[in-house]
Amino acid sequence: MYYIINEKVDVCSLSDLRQSVGWNRMENELKNPKLQDFITIACYENLKLIGYVSVVSNGVLDAYIQDLMVRPDYQNKGIGTELMNKTISYIKKKEIYMISVIYGGEELRSFYEKFGFYTMLCGQIETYKSE
Repeated sequence: MYYIINEKVDVCSLSDLRQSVGWNRMENELKNPKLQDFITIACYENLKLIGYVSVVSNGVLDAYIQDLMVRPDYQNKGIGTELMNKTISYIKKKEIYMISVIYGGEELRSFYEKFGFYTMLCGQIETYKSE
């Protein structure tokens, strides 16, 4: 396995990964040239995308871990942990004040707490449905 930071990832591969973890594919959105991440880290085995994290940030105050995905057949092998460690290290080196993440279920709480995240109230709304 190897990790690549801030290089373009094939949209179809990324959409396949999203679908493998039960998310919508969002192919059209991922092709939009306005989409810009602060950092992305992709994990590959051979040429197969098996893990990915993306972060958006204003570059000074806040960074938000937007997507963290590991293909189900590769989960519980340390890939998500390595993606998080690399992400947090990168953000700290850029001296960004705060990192936030929203995760989908209580079962993920302990994963994020081991990196120092604590639970806060938040809200979210979808403005349209994507494929």
